Amino acid sequence: MKKTLLASSMAVLALSHSAQAAPLFPSATEVAFDVAESLAEFQKAAELFKHYRAEQAKNIEIPTLEELVYQQLIKQDKKVTPTITEIDEKIQQSININNDYIDNRLIEHHRDLDNKLELLDSQHSTIQAENQNRFAHFQQNLDNTQAFNKVRFTQLDKKITKMEKQANSGIASVAAMSNIPYSLNTRFSAGIGLGHYRNGNAIAAGAQYQLKKDLNLRSSIAWNNADSAVVGAGIAIGW
Repeated sequence: MKKTLLASSMAVLALSHSAQAAPLFPSATEVAFDVAESLAEFQKAAELFKHYRAEQAKNIEIPTLEELVYQQLIKQDKKVTPTITEIDEKIQQSININNDYIDNRLIEHHRDLDNKLELLDSQHSTIQAENQNRFAHFQQNLDNTQAFNKVRFTQLDKKITKMEKQANSGIASVAAMSNIPYSLNTRFSAGIGLGHYRNGNAIAAGAQYQLKKDLNLRSSIAWNNADSAVVGAGIAIGW
């Protein structure tokens, strides 16, 4: 197709040369340069152009080769510039699409992260509240147990103190009863005695009665500071 177009352009150049038709020259010449596929074709077109320019130089101004080349470069630049602009627009569009995608992904990621953090915070609050309730219940049970144990220990301590006092008072009562003096040469005698042991105190009274020469009866009673009485009695037989 280019060879056909080249031949047509050269024919137009020849007609322009014979008819002195200057307006046809630029477009035909430019087409010839555009479609030239080999150096020989280009040289042939250039020779024809030089011949035509020499014939037309007397009547009209014909562009120089540099001007023609410059015009071709301008046309090529005009053809390339929109392409570059389109490429830039496509690149910018791709950049915008990628930026929008990245922004949307970041927004989704932040939203998911916020939701997870909110869920974790809610779970943490729930667990913390449950732990606080358990601790409060445990503390209440511990307080109740301690209070119960304190009462029990207090009661036990009181019982121990009371039993200790009773034991000491009992020992004091026995001491008082055993220290009552009696008369051996009389038919009847009576006496009193005192006793003390630690925190126990007691007073005792006793009597002795001789039924026969070889038979004696004796009894005694003691009262101590534990508000309790101790009673004792005995019989003696001799031979």
